[in-house]
Amino acid sequence: MNEVDVEQEQARMQDMLIELDEQRQQCEREGKFFQAQECLNRMRDLNLKQGKKVERMARSVNAQEKQDVTERQRLELLTFTKLWEEKLEEYERQAKEIVAHVKNRQNSEYKEQEDIVKIQLMNKRPRFSKQVLQMREELERMVRQKKYLDAEAIKRNLKPLEEEEVKRFDEQLSVTFAKKTQLLKQQYRNEINALKQRIKLGREELLGQRKTDFERLLQRHANVSKELDLKTRLHVSRTRDYVQRQMQALVNAPTKTLMDFQMAPRA
Repeated sequence: MNEVDVEQEQARMQDMLIELDEQRQQCEREGKFFQAQECLNRMRDLNLKQGKKVERMARSVNAQEKQDVTERQRLELLTFTKLWEEKLEEYERQAKEIVAHVKNRQNSEYKEQEDIVKIQLMNKRPRFSKQVLQMREELERMVRQKKYLDAEAIKRNLKPLEEEEVKRFDEQLSVTFAKKTQLLKQQYRNEINALKQRIKLGREELLGQRKTDFERLLQRHANVSKELDLKTRLHVSRTRDYVQRQMQALVNAPTKTLMDFQMAPRA
């Protein structure tokens, strides 16, 4: 019911009360006291109905206000959820970019370090055993003395020894290369693990902040709802008291109406 409807209803009720009061006065002058009492009772009934209507309107106004508040809170919760979903998605996106960037850098560095290790190992020469070195000296001495048959015999014995020691040297180089590259890979794995741990801690901190903000938002909503409920109960109570006082006043002023909303308590 809008203000125009309220004013029209008030005017109609006022006209009815005036008409009933005129009838009451006429009956009173004519000594028709039974009819006069009926007019007074009808006036009181009209005001009682209007008083109940005022109370219902008071409840309705506050109910609508609570509904509006509830809707605003619902939209605020939806906005809160959406903003935090976007914030967490952005965090995960940035985290993936950082991890990918670090891995790309590691791959480039690994290739460079691998090449350096290969060059370092390739520049190394095998250190032959004392036996091989002595046989080489003996071979040279036989050649100088032109004892070629003895030199040939030493050469046949020396070659497999050299080949075996070169093979062991190459195997050792492979082991050394594997150890160096594995150490490098482990360093990179440690770096990635440390990075992921920092990302995890950041995520947990962000989730903790969301939980705190959410609890604060719910508490604020609860406080608003509690305050509104208290306001509603107080307004309805004041309106009911007002109606009761007005009804009591009808005993002395039967034409008094509860339609005067400007005098009624406001929320």
